[in-house]
Amino acid sequence: MDYLARLLLILHFYETTVEGRFVDSTVKLTSNMNLECIYPKTANITQMSWVKSIATDKETIAVFHPRYGVYIQDQYKDRVRFINASSKGKSLNFIKTTEADMGFYFCSITFADGIWEKVIQVIPSDSFKVPPVPPANHVITEPGENVTLRCPFRVGGLVQQVTWERIKVDRRDTVVLCNLSEGKTYGSDYQEHAIIDCAPQKSSILVLQNVSAYDSGIYRCHYSLTNGANKTHVMSLTVTSGKLRSDGADGFTSGNSVNC
Repeated sequence: MDYLARLLLILHFYETTVEGRFVDSTVKLTSNMNLECIYPKTANITQMSWVKSIATDKETIAVFHPRYGVYIQDQYKDRVRFINASSKGKSLNFIKTTEADMGFYFCSITFADGIWEKVIQVIPSDSFKVPPVPPANHVITEPGENVTLRCPFRVGGLVQQVTWERIKVDRRDTVVLCNLSEGKTYGSDYQEHAIIDCAPQKSSILVLQNVSAYDSGIYRCHYSLTNGANKTHVMSLTVTSGKLRSDGADGFTSGNSVNC
């Protein structure tokens, strides 16, 4: 079987396995746009591909193979490129974007034992909002720490679902979704990096392990109750190699425990 035939077979398998996945990242449409896909595991990559959902079908945008190199579909060649295609970062950079570039994208990385996937949705720029952070809800910590984020439930009733997100200026990443009946689902970037207990309790406690500068950003905890009520808590986290400081307010510490 030649390389193209193997590629089409792998992509067909991939397209039949992504259905039903929740969105790992939501990205704001900009004229110069990056779709991030960084493989978090240590296994050697055998191939990676980017696919876009088109109505009821999908189209291949680009493929990277360690032996055969980079392949980009003709209609994307003048405005799409891989970022750091030789490393574990297989992100895509788009230029000259239009509204036609909105929609769902699938990053698929194959290795010896299976497939790692990430689902990204691109939305209109005016639909993407960065929430304000209360002045007291800031924390700074150092690389390598385990950081605990606490989200107390301040509305009476039984919590049905909790979603933790990290928000930056141009994208929103799903850290984890906890559902009372369905359990927990981690975002693709956090499967090896975050820990949460979804058992019913008075707060949601999220632990980020071995943090780095990559983990800096705004964190939002949104929870919904069985009676339909909703509540959101927002905080910011900065990971720096500089000297730690304490904000000294609202229960924050500069080490490894944060309340929102």
